[in-house]
Amino acid sequence: MAISLQTAALSAMLASLLLASALTYFRSIPNAPDGVSWWAGGFWAYAGATGCVVFLAPVPGAIFLEILVSASAVMIAAGTRRFLGYRVLAQVVVLGISLIVFWILAAEIFHLPVLARTVPVFILSGGALIITGGSLWRKGGVDGVGAGYRITGTLFILWGVHQLDYPVLRHVDWFAPYGFLLAQFLAISCVVGLMIVALHSVMARADSEAAARHAADDARLLQLNLQQSIIDAVPMPIFVEDGKGALVNANSAFAELTGCSQPDLAGRKIKEIWAESGITRSSGKGKGALPDDAAWQVARQVSEKLVLPSGLTRSYAVSKMSLAMPGESQFGTVVVMQDMTDRTRTEEQLHESEKRFRDFAEASSDWLWETDADGRFSYFAHGARDYSGLVPESHLGRTRFESTIEDLTSEKWRAHIADIEARRPFSGFRYLLRGDEGQEVAVMINGVPFYDDDGTFRGYRGTGSDVTRQREAEISRDRALLGAERANRAKSEFLATMSHEFRTPLNAILGFSEMLSREVLGPVGAPAYLEYADAINDSGTHMLALVNDILDIAAIEAGKRVIMKEEIVLLDLLRESMVEVSKIAADKSINLEVGLPGVPLRLYADLRSVRQVILNLLSNAVKFTPQGGWIRISAQPDRGDMIAILVEDNGEGIAADKLPTITDPFSQASNHPHHSHEGTGLGLSIVKSLVDAHSGELQIESTLGVGTKVTVWLHAAYGPNPTLAEAEPVEPKVDVEEDQDEV
Repeated sequence: MAISLQTAALSAMLASLLLASALTYFRSIPNAPDGVSWWAGGFWAYAGATGCVVFLAPVPGAIFLEILVSASAVMIAAGTRRFLGYRVLAQVVVLGISLIVFWILAAEIFHLPVLARTVPVFILSGGALIITGGSLWRKGGVDGVGAGYRITGTLFILWGVHQLDYPVLRHVDWFAPYGFLLAQFLAISCVVGLMIVALHSVMARADSEAAARHAADDARLLQLNLQQSIIDAVPMPIFVEDGKGALVNANSAFAELTGCSQPDLAGRKIKEIWAESGITRSSGKGKGALPDDAAWQVARQVSEKLVLPSGLTRSYAVSKMSLAMPGESQFGTVVVMQDMTDRTRTEEQLHESEKRFRDFAEASSDWLWETDADGRFSYFAHGARDYSGLVPESHLGRTRFESTIEDLTSEKWRAHIADIEARRPFSGFRYLLRGDEGQEVAVMINGVPFYDDDGTFRGYRGTGSDVTRQREAEISRDRALLGAERANRAKSEFLATMSHEFRTPLNAILGFSEMLSREVLGPVGAPAYLEYADAINDSGTHMLALVNDILDIAAIEAGKRVIMKEEIVLLDLLRESMVEVSKIAADKSINLEVGLPGVPLRLYADLRSVRQVILNLLSNAVKFTPQGGWIRISAQPDRGDMIAILVEDNGEGIAADKLPTITDPFSQASNHPHHSHEGTGLGLSIVKSLVDAHSGELQIESTLGVGTKVTVWLHAAYGPNPTLAEAEPVEPKVDVEEDQDEV
């Protein structure tokens, strides 16, 4: 059955239009591979070539047929190369097609033979199709999609070879119609193959993109979980608000602050959360700082104080950052709340400490100083100035070695320099310097070395004071002490001289008066002379006692009273003392009592001094005890290695206002202005001085009208002494008449 060329060309044109339309639609599919647009353009050109055969005369149709066939083959080849991932320049494709067009038109104008005109065209189109098939063949494989690449490549190669048969078979009449049909069959097969391969590529890319999206979703979920873990690990409360003020996210610290769980916070307004949790915002600085207020329009970081349900107030530094919210046109907000309570409290304490330091420095007459490592003053701080007018700041940049007017080679300065070189602290270092007005100023400084954190010596810090006035007072005191010592020596020498001069005539007076009283050389005549002689003897005795007491006081004060300690049996000494005062006690009918332990007590003391102490105490007791009274003397171990000697009486007593001064020299214990007692007023003063010389203690207890108790503590001799619990006190009464006969 024969068919005409026009019929075959019409069928080919319709098929080409269908293929071009399909490829045009295919290029609109999402994720369509590269090169589909070139494919669609090539088959639109191929459809145009077949249309030229149908609708145009042979000669014009042939011209456009040759141009469009070559352009179709080149565009299909370019699209395939792009599909396979090769780089194709559109300029090169256009240039190739332009050269073909130029050649065909030139051949037509110059009436070149048909073969000379058509052979390059069909070689170009066939070669382009064969190259396309070869590229697909190399891309393919033996299985699956690879086999599809090779099948499609084989079809392209066959199509390209078919393009080359026109110059050979152009004289065969039956070939033209069937040639168009064969070419269209091969074109349809190639398009189907390309679409199958391209669809697989689209599906593979879709699968890859789906896998990529799934991986991205997993990564995003992992990132979100990581971000949540990170913000949960942050100890500061953090929350995120969307553009409408609703919470999107919050960390565990914020949930703990509010007492809510993290899922319950999502979608709620911050005001609702504060109200439900019982948290209120304190007034004052920082009010309105949290992001539900307009303060955020002007401040990015502000202070906020929150009162917790427990009543505690916490200070927060609240920071805000804008955040783009996914799927929203408005920006959200990230809010970070840093607890500044402890820091604020520390800063307040530091500020208060600094203020306290400044106040102390300003109120103190001392100044604070600092030197560098070279010893140069680098800092001074002080408030009040001393009377000398010294301005320490004038010595900045200088060392104290440059400021002093003293000899740096002196022992004092050598020791101070050694302390500085050894990095030792120092205190109470005094030196003289020249004041700002040329005056001589005495200063005293204390200093300690200070170091960097790495242990590098930085200098000294310390205090200083103007001690000029103190130095002048010390000089005046030393002069006064020197004068007092000289006066005291002069006094002692005077007393010693006068006492010696007094004793010689007093001894004569006492001797001669006693001889007159006893009428040693014969009767004196009138009895009144005997009374006068007794009065002279009594007055001389009193004066001699006064002289002796004065000499004792002078010797003690001058440190010339020699204390020779030895072991003393206290019992014997007490008995001897009782006997010595028994006569004057008997004259006043005073009962003398003694209480001693059953074992002997031994003192380590000066015998003469202890005897004088006991006799002075007993004489005072007899002197101030009324007629018929009693006096008791006792001794006992007390206070570890001490022995207490007690003298008690029921005499007049001493007024409370006189007790503090009763041991002062020439102090009288009498409480009756019209009642005079014989005495020098030196007895208790001597007792106090002698007890102090033995490192003992004297205590006087007295009640006016009741009596007096005097206690003397002296050191016991080395060796064991009986305790009070071991002692068996006895209180024998002294027979005054028997003692008097013994005397």
